[in-house]
Amino acid sequence: MTHVQNVDGQGQVLIGELLSPITYHVAVERLGSHYRATVEMQAPRDWLIRQGFKSRATLVLLSGDRIELEHDGPVDVSDSLRVVLQGKAVDYGDREALVAAFPEADESLS
Repeated sequence: MTHVQNVDGQGQVLIGELLSPITYHVAVERLGSHYRATVEMQAPRDWLIRQGFKSRATLVLLSGDRIELEHDGPVDVSDSLRVVLQGKAVDYGDREALVAAFPEADESLS
């Protein structure tokens, strides 16, 4: 497994029935001819609580793809001011499939 790049992207986070714009971070690794992308985002704790967030949300990428994000339990006022939500790693069969999901990764992939 070879780390290829880290990039930031713009998407929307769906919490309950509310969509909100958000910036996310994606780490890309190469596995032979395949790629693996792992997404995480940070959001203000109080904002998440106001949105009704419990422990799961859906990240909607500009491509339309959706990635489930999780926090390791319910968010409450005892959490840090910024809460990290993480998605499970997603495998892509080739560079084109990866770039279709994450166009922001196209610039620096070689």
